[in-house]
Amino acid sequence: MDSLEKTGPAENPSGRNPIFDLGPGAHECWYPVALSSSVPAGKVIGREIGDGRIIVYRGEDGAVRAMSAYCKHMGADLSVGGEVQGNNIRCPFHHWAYGDGGQCKNIPAGDQIPKRANLFQFASREQYGLIWVFFGKTPLYDIQTFDDFDEEKHVARSYEIELSDKLDCEPWIFTTNVFDIAHLRFLHGINIVNSDVEEIDTYRRRMSWVADMGAKAAGGLRMDIDVYGMNSLRTKGDQGGRLKWYIAGSVPSVREGTKFFLTIVTTNEPGAEEFLDRQAAMHTQIINEDIPILNNMRLDELLLVPSDRAMTRFMRSVVKYPRVTMKALERSARLD
Repeated sequence: MDSLEKTGPAENPSGRNPIFDLGPGAHECWYPVALSSSVPAGKVIGREIGDGRIIVYRGEDGAVRAMSAYCKHMGADLSVGGEVQGNNIRCPFHHWAYGDGGQCKNIPAGDQIPKRANLFQFASREQYGLIWVFFGKTPLYDIQTFDDFDEEKHVARSYEIELSDKLDCEPWIFTTNVFDIAHLRFLHGINIVNSDVEEIDTYRRRMSWVADMGAKAAGGLRMDIDVYGMNSLRTKGDQGGRLKWYIAGSVPSVREGTKFFLTIVTTNEPGAEEFLDRQAAMHTQIINEDIPILNNMRLDELLLVPSDRAMTRFMRSVVKYPRVTMKALERSARLD
């Protein structure tokens, strides 16, 4: 029998059963925050991550920038009435403007710019029509991608999964399901007939699956899975004899719950759009099947058994994995 030391139950803002108290903030990971199409040139949007809020905007140079959301002057939310000017974001209240590095570039009232008038700028990246942000001071690992993706040979579709209910748990809890082979069989009807787990480093784990999908999808599934950080995975394989790659990522929010984004890739040939439609529907179904269970679990006391070994190792790593708060990141911007 295996066991997992608990850190104690937390106060849960949702009013549901307690989960592990890992402290405030969120794990330092790459998080998907929006579709590229949601941020055209000259637009700013607000997004929640962990215990804080960020803005994402696209400047006149076409590049996406992500920063802490609140003006350092009087605390206005820059996503609410903020205006993109060139490559800067201007506050709607007193028109303080911030640019690259999160630095305040202009105070129209004529005051000298305070040295601490800096937003925190997050590392960000766009790929396959999806915007990712690293929640931390410096990325701890490279974002997951497909180095051999070919725009002529492949077609990709990215989307936010429509959830049937708010998901009141952190992403790591959902990621744990990847290592929970028994639950995949009993709840989702996915029979994993072969699975190996390899720990690449602190931030990556690799698995290989051979699976019978049953009624969910015609044909068997073969794929290699790389789990990145606490919240995302990349797979390469085939389903029913057709190439299927995908990247799945989730982003936590204390106020809004965890959200999911998915990128699915297949070969650019007849039937591609229909294949992507079926895969999107399948993944949406699988995630929504988990929500009522995950929202009502109590994880302050666990009794894990030998068949849970891979899941147990991952859950131990969750407790050790670095976390950060939005306040800490904002403070670091003032000191730089």
